[in-house]
Amino acid sequence: MSGPDLDVAPERPSSRTGQRALHIAAAAVVVVGVGVTVLRPLAPDLGPIPDPGRWFDAAYLEEAAAFRGPRYIVAALGLALRIAVPCLVAFTPLGRRLLARLVDRVGAHRPVLAATAVILAVVVATDLIVLPAAFWMGYIHDGAYGFRTQGLGGWLRDWLLASALAWGLVALLASAGWWLARRLPDIWPPVAGLSASVVLVVIVAAAPLVLEPLELRTEPLAEGSTRTAVENVVLASGEEINEIVVGDASRRSTRQNAYVSGLGATRRIVLYDTLIEAQPPPVVAQVVAHELAHHRNADLGRSTLLGAAGLILAAYGVQALMAARQRRGGGAPTDPRSAAVVLAIVVLMLVASHPVQNMVSRQLEAAADLGGLELTNDPVTFIEQRKAVTRANLGDPAPPRWAYLLWSSHPAGASRLEMGERWPQEWRGPVRP
Repeated sequence: MSGPDLDVAPERPSSRTGQRALHIAAAAVVVVGVGVTVLRPLAPDLGPIPDPGRWFDAAYLEEAAAFRGPRYIVAALGLALRIAVPCLVAFTPLGRRLLARLVDRVGAHRPVLAATAVILAVVVATDLIVLPAAFWMGYIHDGAYGFRTQGLGGWLRDWLLASALAWGLVALLASAGWWLARRLPDIWPPVAGLSASVVLVVIVAAAPLVLEPLELRTEPLAEGSTRTAVENVVLASGEEINEIVVGDASRRSTRQNAYVSGLGATRRIVLYDTLIEAQPPPVVAQVVAHELAHHRNADLGRSTLLGAAGLILAAYGVQALMAARQRRGGGAPTDPRSAAVVLAIVVLMLVASHPVQNMVSRQLEAAADLGGLELTNDPVTFIEQRKAVTRANLGDPAPPRWAYLLWSSHPAGASRLEMGERWPQEWRGPVRP
C-alpha cells in the first residue's frame, strides 16, 4: 500500500484563484473586443455590387481587369504557398526529418531556442519561397503599369527591412510563447494572450513614432488652398487631431492613399504626397473627412481591441488542438519538434479568419464613407473622389466574389459610388445594431 506522493506539492487555493482571475481577465478582453466591434457605428447593407459600367467606361474597365486579373492569380498562388509550406514541414515525413535535424543541431536540451529556430526557419523559408510572387507583383507588374518609382535596390531594401522586422517579431513571440508554455503548462494561454495584447497596443500606439518613419518621411501639410480645405473640414468635424501630415510615398509608388495611425497622443492622419499632388483641394478634403469619421468612430482602437481578442482566442485554440493531437499519439505540445505543428495551426487560423476580418473592415470603411458624407454634405465631391482615386490606383470597382471575400478590406468601388448617389435620400447617418 503506497503513501501519498510527497514530491508533488498540492495546488494552493491562492494559485487556483490566480488562475481563475487570469481566465476571467482573458474572457473580459474577448468580450470587450467583440462587443466594441459589434456595437460600433455601422453603415446600412450596401447590397449586391452594382454594375461598374454606370461610372466607368469600357476602356478603363478593360485596363483595370488586365492589371488586376493576373494579380489575383499570383496572390492566390502566394496564399497557397503560405499555407502549404508550414503544413508540408509539419505533417510530412520529409518535413519532420528536416525538423529533427534542426532541433538536434540547436540542441533538444535547449527547447525554447530550438522551438524558436524551427518556427523562424519555416517563416523565413516561406517568405523566400513566396518572394518571386511578391517581386513580380511589386516590382515587375507595378513597373509595367507605371506605379513603381524606385529601382531594384530600393525595392529589395524595403522588402528586406519589412521582412526583418516581421522575423524579429516572430522570434520574440515564439520564444516568449514557448517559454510560457513550458513554465506555465496549465495557464499559459491567458498569460500569453494578455501579454500579446499589451504588445499589440504598444505597437499600434508607437507605430507613428517607430515603425512608420522606416517607410515614410512625413512633414506637416503645407500652407495653401489644400491645407485651408482640410482645416475647414477638421473644424467642422469638431474632432481633435494631433497631426495631419504628408508622407513621401512617391519615393516608391504613384498610388494615392491616406490613413489614420496611432492611439491617444500619437494618433494622426497621414496623407500620401501622391494624393496631395494629383487631386484638387475639395477631393483631398473629402478623403480627410473619411479619415475623420474613422477617428470619430474610434475604429483603430476598436480594431486593436478586436485584434487582442483574436490573439487570446488563438492561444486557447492552439492549446486545445495541441492537447487533442497529444491524446491521439502526437508529440508533447512543448517538444520543440512540435513547433512546426503549432506554426501550421496558427497559419491556418489566420487564413480562416481573413474573410471575417475583411467583413468587419468593410463595415467600418462603409461607416466612415457615410460619416464623411455627413461631414461634408457633398455627395458630388464624394463621387468625384471615389472615381479619381479608383482610376489613379487602377482599382477594380467590382472584384470577383472570391477575391472580394479573401482580400477586400474596403467595400467594392462600385458600391461606394452607389452610396454617394443614394445619399442622403436613403441613407443618412451611421446606424447601430
